[in-house]
Amino acid sequence: MSVGSHNQWSVLIERLKSRWSQCNIRHRSGVSREEIQLFEFRYQVCMPLDMREFFTTVDGMDENEMDDDCFSFHRLCAVKSVPEELANFGGIPDYRKIMETLPQPALWFVFADHLIYSAAFAIRLSAGGDGAPVVWIGDGTRHHIVANSFSSFLNIYLTAPDELGAGAIELS
Repeated sequence: MSVGSHNQWSVLIERLKSRWSQCNIRHRSGVSREEIQLFEFRYQVCMPLDMREFFTTVDGMDENEMDDDCFSFHRLCAVKSVPEELANFGGIPDYRKIMETLPQPALWFVFADHLIYSAAFAIRLSAGGDGAPVVWIGDGTRHHIVANSFSSFLNIYLTAPDELGAGAIELS
């Protein structure tokens, strides 16, 4: 479902909202198109249409909230580039080496985490809006692609969330 119609993404997001409701998570109302444009202008990137649809429909979860599988989706105002979000995170796990090991770290944006940052999920955004894979980041040296698009990530999250940390290809 990486390249899909507005209707396909809407169905996927409705499934997401339903799952969150089952976990007693209040989904946030979506952001305005202007807020997305401000994000894109600030970082000089173009958000893929599926991610744009997500944020205009559901603006992530409240801070410190997570689902029954311990996933947390960030609000658009909390989505940050890997250098901003992880470069100085020296806790457990220690993400500080990510700047050396992740190719072009400034193009990756953390939008979700698992088990209170035991792992982070970032999407690669570019000025052209082309190709937006999602990477699992386990610490400063371990990361791999888990989905080829934001909607593919959501589909895996909804159908087999345990697969988001395993069985993907390493970035080099």
